[in-house]
Amino acid sequence: MIKKTLNFSVAAALVFIVTALVCELKEIPAVNNLNNYTRTVLADNGSMNMVSAIYLDYRMYDTIFEITVFFIAAFGVSYILSKIPSTIEKTDGEINKAELVQNGTSVNLIFLLSTIFAIYIMITGHLGPGGGFVGGVIGGTGILVLSGNKDLNQIENDFEKMRIHGIEKYVLISIPIIGLATLPFTSEALSNFLPVGTPGSLFSGGTAMILNFLIGFKVFAGTWTIFYHFVSHRGLI
Repeated sequence: MIKKTLNFSVAAALVFIVTALVCELKEIPAVNNLNNYTRTVLADNGSMNMVSAIYLDYRMYDTIFEITVFFIAAFGVSYILSKIPSTIEKTDGEINKAELVQNGTSVNLIFLLSTIFAIYIMITGHLGPGGGFVGGVIGGTGILVLSGNKDLNQIENDFEKMRIHGIEKYVLISIPIIGLATLPFTSEALSNFLPVGTPGSLFSGGTAMILNFLIGFKVFAGTWTIFYHFVSHRGLI
């Protein structure tokens, strides 16, 4: 009951937020007029990575819908497949224990390195290639590797204990809320409102680092959700 209420609340909040954003959305520079971006990106956003500046500032409206589509896809997979009995045997975690122990060190190392690299990609996405989407996929890949040496149900139980899926929903809401938070400062929704800093420094790009990290977390959690449900129903779909 609580889970259904949370899902309904998230959906209602998204409808309200998106409606508010549509009402407040201002004219966006023409796509074919590159001078609007190249001449003002450092002054408006402070990001050295122009792609990051565009999808987190000038085109944030598009980014919110991309994240929403990803959430709907993950939610749909989770909702539909949760109605179908899992094909994972409860004894899966007890099979080939010797091999699991032998491979454990290398798998854990790969998972650790991928997690560190994913965080690095997220927080420096405004300085060079990378960003939230890429970082989230890298983090999700690390979990996929870990699942090769650890029981899937155990990983899912760990996620539940850490409330990853619940946090994921709040993260989804927080991204458009940050977009609305720009209104008191700039009179425009979905634009940067924090100090742009010194271009090239870590703490530059205004809201870029925060948004990249939130997007990365959302993609990471969604990637695991889709993978877990597909693998746990292998042979049925």
